[in-house]
Amino acid sequence: MAVSALKKFFWVGLGLLVLVQPVGACFGPQIFIGTAEGLEGEMHYHLIAIYLHEKTGIDTTRVLLKPGQSTLEAIAAGEIDLGFGLPQKTDIPVLLQLKNGLNLYSGSRPLKDLQFSTLGRALEKLNQRLRGEHLEQLRRALSTGVLPATAVRQLMQQQGWI
Repeated sequence: MAVSALKKFFWVGLGLLVLVQPVGACFGPQIFIGTAEGLEGEMHYHLIAIYLHEKTGIDTTRVLLKPGQSTLEAIAAGEIDLGFGLPQKTDIPVLLQLKNGLNLYSGSRPLKDLQFSTLGRALEKLNQRLRGEHLEQLRRALSTGVLPATAVRQLMQQQGWI
């Protein structure tokens, strides 16, 4: 009888341990953003990544475009969800127009996938807020050695955007 009670205690204890074990990391929705190499490309990435994360909880990954590859080609190939490129005549939607002449193009996933339903509204708001002088402020900060992520976050906090 003592062995039976011990077995029962063992199985109940094991079951409880399984139930209270920390569950593996739970990852939310993720968007892949294509940019050019260098500080300017990194700055563009962080403009979108930080704002989206703070406003929607959407996480992002920066994807460097291949040499000679256009943003529109990378979107068409399904390699990225969003990407910066020069204005072109295309059916690919533009979600943001930077004052330096670059557009943020979008593949279908950010626009059609339910888990990204807040993305469009957030980028529309950023598009209304972001001005040419903000980009110049960021470039000045980068020229003094400030990291792109730091410069972007500081700008957004100073402006009260995040």
